[in-house]
Amino acid sequence: MLINLVEYHRPHDLQEALRLLSRPRPRTVPLAGGSTLLGSDDSDVEAVVDLQDLGLRYVKADPDGQAVRLGAMATLADIRRSDDVRAIYDGIIAEAAHRSAGSVLRHQATVGGAVAVANLADELLVALLAGDAQVIVHAPEETHLPLSEFLARREEWLAAHALITEVSVGQPPERTGAASQRVARTPADAPIVCAAAALSADGDACTVARLALGGVAARPLRLPEVEAMLVGQALSAAQIEAAAERVCELVQPPGDFRGSAEYRKAMAGVLGGRVLRQALARLA
Repeated sequence: MLINLVEYHRPHDLQEALRLLSRPRPRTVPLAGGSTLLGSDDSDVEAVVDLQDLGLRYVKADPDGQAVRLGAMATLADIRRSDDVRAIYDGIIAEAAHRSAGSVLRHQATVGGAVAVANLADELLVALLAGDAQVIVHAPEETHLPLSEFLARREEWLAAHALITEVSVGQPPERTGAASQRVARTPADAPIVCAAAALSADGDACTVARLALGGVAARPLRLPEVEAMLVGQALSAAQIEAAAERVCELVQPPGDFRGSAEYRKAMAGVLGGRVLRQALARLA
């Protein structure tokens, strides 16, 4: 609970929300779905800015069909049932939104909240990384940047009182295959390690390769060194096996009661190879 909360604001204007968030005192934070914040024991939070009246709850394709835009207040349920989201990247983003929370929380948790919290094994973020998602933040100027870059500098952005307003995913090339996988203690449990991949090809040559992992670092991440091994190549089982081995060499996961560092490292290679093989199969 936010035991020291003394102010609640619900602005109708983005600039007013940014003004409130930028105040040095009292310490003010944005309130999206509240699935993480309201359960927090952060006693330093004294004021919240409720974002629900800023018009940020939408999931829609651009008129030119070049991208699908997710407003920061779009819930996991909104994303899961969107035909536009289900139609791209073999539906892995919609599936990840469904798997990321139970039925009640899916109607509360938001994509903006997921990006801000950046849980280390968030399946939605991993799928969005595989889809090369972009983030729009205001701090207070509007800035567009790759999701991977935002996550790498997340603490810096949040310290600058940045407000996430949108996540967008561009339409993939015509010949694109995507896949996601997870390993967990039970099918209903949160993943210990998860992975997602997307491959695009022109003829026999791979033109785009993206591989994202969760549960192997402090945040979900992409592995550009592994991706570079595949781009420009005629993909084969041997190349994917080599890429999976390189995954194991690159990741240095933390260990905890849910999975040791050694287990997570091994599973990163297994799942990385598996999603790359499945994405390749879906290119056909």
